[in-house]
Amino acid sequence: MKTIKTKAWLQYEAGLRYKQRVGLYETVRRNERFYRGNQWYGAEGAELPKPVFNIIRRIVDYLVCSISPGSVSLSFTDENLPFVRDRDTAALIRRATELLSKHASYRWEQNKMDFKVYSLLHDAALSGDGVFYCWWDPSAGSGQEYTGDIVTGLVDNTNLFVADVNRADIQSQDYIILSGRESVATLREQARRYGVPQEEIAKIVPDTKAKNQSGDLGEHELLADDESERKATCIVKFWREEGFVVFEKSTEGVVVRRQRTNMTLYPVAYMNWYPTKNSFHGTSPITGLIPNQKFINRAFAMVMKHMTDTAFSKVVYDKSRIPEWSNEVGQAIAVLGGTNVADAVSVVGVGKLQEGYLELIELAVAMTKELMGATETALGDGEAINTSAILALQEAARIPLDQVRRSLCRCIEDLANIWVDMMC
Repeated sequence: MKTIKTKAWLQYEAGLRYKQRVGLYETVRRNERFYRGNQWYGAEGAELPKPVFNIIRRIVDYLVCSISPGSVSLSFTDENLPFVRDRDTAALIRRATELLSKHASYRWEQNKMDFKVYSLLHDAALSGDGVFYCWWDPSAGSGQEYTGDIVTGLVDNTNLFVADVNRADIQSQDYIILSGRESVATLREQARRYGVPQEEIAKIVPDTKAKNQSGDLGEHELLADDESERKATCIVKFWREEGFVVFEKSTEGVVVRRQRTNMTLYPVAYMNWYPTKNSFHGTSPITGLIPNQKFINRAFAMVMKHMTDTAFSKVVYDKSRIPEWSNEVGQAIAVLGGTNVADAVSVVGVGKLQEGYLELIELAVAMTKELMGATETALGDGEAINTSAILALQEAARIPLDQVRRSLCRCIEDLANIWVDMMC
């Protein structure tokens, strides 16, 4: 029986086709592959040794650590609110903003946001985008009689879909969709809890659409014998009706849950590493480094191949006059005939590497690091002759990263506004 697809699912498939056209899935896989050191993927350079000099990981780790704020403090003020003449009302507003600031500090620690901000930057460095997603977890412990709390997590940019892919403002979108993979048993239980008829629940079945997940290993899942333990793709769509956010969770042909909320903001905050003109997605710094990384690896591989083939001298001899050659120390070698022995044997010397080749490789490594701001001084590899000068150079090396840092600050500000929107 053919499955009748939901409207949200058709919009999700349109988003999939866009990401495939712009090559997002393959770009993210290749970037992640190079970052973790799998840089000889496939049959490329099959005849050569396969060394890996992973400057990409060195540069990316430096960039992420340089931008990561370490410790963040959120505070709310009433500066942008309309002027209030009544002193009691003004005092009440000030107490409310103080309470929000204290609650934000608690929530930041509760959700371990310092680590999640680092992970957000890491995702953005690999894929071009970092995405925060907030949701209400009714089972989360709150330390009080009632359970439930706001949870903040990360979403891969391959699982975020928007109505207008040429506009980078997420709150102005007509709708946004988040996709994911959950076990069939979990989805069926959720559908049963929210009153979905049994004949509809039976339509929730496992699928093989994991190839649309991020990274090489995203498409490899546990192949359980029990159908309910396998996974199916589910999506959560958000849109606005009369100014308030409505969300709908569904599979390909079954709406699991639909509910209107009191929120006015979509619960998603995101950042680009490098903005891309007329595109919702940003650009990863790894994408432009891959050609350099491949050249460096291949150049070193050819040096290794050359040294392996020509590093040691070889003996060439006339087999008609010397039946068998021996390399044993002190071993006598028989020669037929009485002519000059030098005419029967000679030694071929070692091969000579072209002058300047190793210097070219070193220059490629140094220039790649320098153009990305990961100089020896910035990385702490230089000799500490003048500490003040080194600190000044390290600080100057971070200036080109100010654009990414501002994007991160805006993302954190958007996240704080979402928390307030969910609480108030």
